[in-house]
Amino acid sequence: MEKTNTKSSLFAGIAGGLAATTCCIAPVIIVLLGLGTAFGMAVMHQFHIVSIVSGIVLMILISLYLVKRESGVCNINSIKQNWKGISIAVISMVIGWFVINLIIGIIATNVYGNLEVNQKPLGNIQEMADSHGMPEMADIKIIPENEGEKLIILDIEGVFCGSCGPSIEYDIKSITGVESVNRSGKRMFIVYNSDITSKDIILASIHEPYSAKIISEEKT
Repeated sequence: MEKTNTKSSLFAGIAGGLAATTCCIAPVIIVLLGLGTAFGMAVMHQFHIVSIVSGIVLMILISLYLVKRESGVCNINSIKQNWKGISIAVISMVIGWFVINLIIGIIATNVYGNLEVNQKPLGNIQEMADSHGMPEMADIKIIPENEGEKLIILDIEGVFCGSCGPSIEYDIKSITGVESVNRSGKRMFIVYNSDITSKDIILASIHEPYSAKIISEEKT
């Protein structure tokens, strides 16, 4: 019976972990199936918190169902008696979420990295503005800095999953004048021609639910 309880609790945690990463898995799958492109799926990245909360709720509901199935009733006493199973579900969800994100990060890096990048003055900002229903996002003028080739290092906030970084990187690469983008965790190292574009356009391409802070900038 204990073995069955452990397996069931592991299932509850893994199911919750999968649900919590839906906003990361779905865009990659859709792009792989050829049903959309990176900026077209960017709207799904707005639902990080919703996905995480949904995963937690699903894990709790399955755990409570298991408590009722084993004890015949679901109340405070039966929950206390089954605390080990619930603990296993919580731990397996956290571990599952972490492992799934690692796998998705590797896959997303390859998927987004193999997508054709069509550079435009505003990059994918117009498409993102349309998909987010936020036309003001595209209301920005290109004012070159006229300082030649520059390197800026950005710290990205709001990254919750493995596909966030590759998606942001793809959008930055789509800006005319951006020469290279390298990513390390939440840090972005961007080389761009400031005679053509500016850091304001790059920052504008990092849309909600993300935000960026400039760590450093220098001429190269």
